[in-house]
Amino acid sequence: MTPVQRRVVVWLAALLCAVLTARLGVWQLDRADEKRRAHALMQQQGSQAPWRNADWPCDPALDVSRLPVYKPVVLEGQWLANRTVFLDNRPMDGMSGFVVVTPLLLDGGEGACRRRIVLVERGWLPRDLRDRTRLPDVPLSATRVRVVGRVVHGLSRTFQLGSESALASAPGPLLRQNADVAFWRNWLGQVPVAGAVLQVQADAQIEQGDVMRRNWPEPGLGQDKHLAYAAQWFALSALTIGLTVWFQIIRPRRARAHVPS
Repeated sequence: MTPVQRRVVVWLAALLCAVLTARLGVWQLDRADEKRRAHALMQQQGSQAPWRNADWPCDPALDVSRLPVYKPVVLEGQWLANRTVFLDNRPMDGMSGFVVVTPLLLDGGEGACRRRIVLVERGWLPRDLRDRTRLPDVPLSATRVRVVGRVVHGLSRTFQLGSESALASAPGPLLRQNADVAFWRNWLGQVPVAGAVLQVQADAQIEQGDVMRRNWPEPGLGQDKHLAYAAQWFALSALTIGLTVWFQIIRPRRARAHVPS
């Protein structure tokens, strides 16, 4: 390879590295902006009147993007206790545990909206470190309950190892990695309404015995981290260009200038 060819290769590699790292910096800025907008949306929705039973659309095929995500909800109904699902591998505060999901049969409704079921992420419980197969006890009121929370697009999802059958034996509770529409259709005998609820307060009837944690991460959490990552990527991009200019242009010229004539 000739010296000219080597210089071309060096410049192309430096340009590729600089563009790639700059693009990663822009991506981190986009992620920070996305979280800023999500936080602003939650603040805006939080000031509005909460959704009640009659407000939740009963069409299970509704596009979830049309739901007012983060809007407060106050729903009344009855827990389907034997259909509780523990979503596995959901850490909180640095601890391993489960997100507890229980379907809520809403009061009221007529016709096609008569029997509506909303999926509720009720809280988080730690795993038993001595017996990892043991599921914790969840206090559930057998009477009519009032659930306070906010609208989310769907249940928590995590990276899944292997496949899980959509068929489930009754009754529950069950341990799952994820719970999709096909699973709920088979286990409940119907499809729940679109979206889900993130519960933010304990049930009033069992508040004293409720040990579930609900310090859910805020949508805007981590903005500073993304900005710091962006600064690092942009600095690496600038360093790549700076070192290339130094070693390929400035240093050779200074070396030639000091060569005796």
